[in-house]
Amino acid sequence: MADREPSPQEMRTRLGLGAGLAVGMGIGVALGVSLDNWILGISIGVIIGLSLSVAIGQAPWGRRRAPADDPVGDADDRTESEDPTPR
Repeated sequence: MADREPSPQEMRTRLGLGAGLAVGMGIGVALGVSLDNWILGISIGVIIGLSLSVAIGQAPWGRRRAPADDPVGDADDRTESEDPTPR
């Protein structure tokens, strides 16, 4: 195994898989106990977990959007409407 740091996308994917399956299996076990059908509950939990892991892996964490162009002007320009020279 190579000694390297994983990329942020790889870390997000790993986090998403672990957290998604943990939450999904918790929900699935609870459903299995309440419905008295463990097979159905665990299979629903796996489906929920994989769905959550994909959603977490695709989430735009840490990505910042570029500021949109303001057609009126910058927010700093609005405060300069007062005359800076004393009368």
